[in-house]
Amino acid sequence: MEAKPNVPNVLIVDDEIGPRESLRMILKANYNVFAVENGNAAIQMVQQIPMDVVTLDLKMPGLSGIDTLKELRLIDPDLMIIIITGYGTLKSAIEAIRYGVFDYIPKPFNVPEIISIIDRSVQRRKLNLKIKEVIGNFFEVSLGASPLKDGMPIQDGTAHPKWGREIPSGEQNFLKFAKVLAHTLEEKDPYTSGHSERVCYYSDFIAKRLPLSPKERAEIQIAAYLHDVGKVGISNRFMNKKGTLTPIDWAIIKQHTKKSIELLLPLNLSPSILACIQYHHERFDGTGYPDGLAGDQIPVGARIIAICDAYDSMTSDQPYRKPLSHEEAKSELLKFSGKQFDPNLVSIFLDVLKEMEEVFLVRDHLKAPSISY
Repeated sequence: MEAKPNVPNVLIVDDEIGPRESLRMILKANYNVFAVENGNAAIQMVQQIPMDVVTLDLKMPGLSGIDTLKELRLIDPDLMIIIITGYGTLKSAIEAIRYGVFDYIPKPFNVPEIISIIDRSVQRRKLNLKIKEVIGNFFEVSLGASPLKDGMPIQDGTAHPKWGREIPSGEQNFLKFAKVLAHTLEEKDPYTSGHSERVCYYSDFIAKRLPLSPKERAEIQIAAYLHDVGKVGISNRFMNKKGTLTPIDWAIIKQHTKKSIELLLPLNLSPSILACIQYHHERFDGTGYPDGLAGDQIPVGARIIAICDAYDSMTSDQPYRKPLSHEEAKSELLKFSGKQFDPNLVSIFLDVLKEMEEVFLVRDHLKAPSISY
């Protein structure tokens, strides 16, 4: 087929002609659609023609869906892969998710749903590539290899006058960059806009009450800005799902910490920053993820971010619920103190909120002032 210019390419991989042709007919109006019947053909196609999205059946003769997925990931790590299968088991789903899938859909699929998911996957790929470009630009600048490129403005100045004197210049540059990257991730989502900045803001109020060096505080700020960057590879329908999450839903959501680390590796961030990002969903009682760490095994920065992340999420509007009031959110933090959250840090944060109430006259939805680094 002759591909239309400036139109996303979608590859359908399914050994059954019925679902393959049905999906091709559904998508052909808006995409360049290619269809193959087995994994080997899919690998050859992706090697010849750059694809934006691949829909992949798990059970196929010859090369399995999982093995095909592994090979496609080696060819293009940024490929948006959607599993569409009628034979998937929980075990096969979890295995596929480990290798990075954007979404997982059982057959028979719902037509409006599949169109929506394909559309979102195309947009997420664009955002993912944009974030990688921003990271690449900063990496080049930090090495002195090139001048700062357009699209990555780094401003002078700090929100807090002390920071300019306390934080080493290297950390200040990373703070500025982290803000740019967080803004790039959140700018098109009204539900997450400003989330990382507020988490950063709250986190420093806790950190400066602890015996931490300026460098340690700065590293927590950087991690707070970047803690959710891996969500770029996860479909919003899992993050924003109403009701009970299935084991497959949870498996996909839990991948975002791993994806964050993979995205950020080129920056050579300090191990302490990466640990804060990787472990901010660990729980104080050891029942969190990804590694089931407990208590002081969890880096203090990750414990701080966990509290601030939860508080801001609870007091922000979400697609699946209205925001909790300030008082309701405080009650939730107390309820899970010692279980999900470090009780000492919860106590400090509640003191912080009390101070902020006096300064800002906190309304039901507390917003942090705009911060510029």
